[in-house]
Amino acid sequence: MTKPQAAVLSRRMLTFAVVYSVLILGIGLWISLATGEWIALLCASGLVILPVGAAAVRAKKPR
Repeated sequence: MTKPQAAVLSRRMLTFAVVYSVLILGIGLWISLATGEWIALLCASGLVILPVGAAAVRAKKPR
């Protein structure tokens, strides 16, 4: 893979990650406010933190 292709792929992954994070946190906040329970927001945060942590570990892993 050439560097421009890697840059485009990296940009797409970053865009997907941002959209995913905002969507999941938005849904969690909406459910939390609608039900009055904080557990929905906690679960949504976990659904964002786990993939971010996995991506960070994967980025540090030597190829």
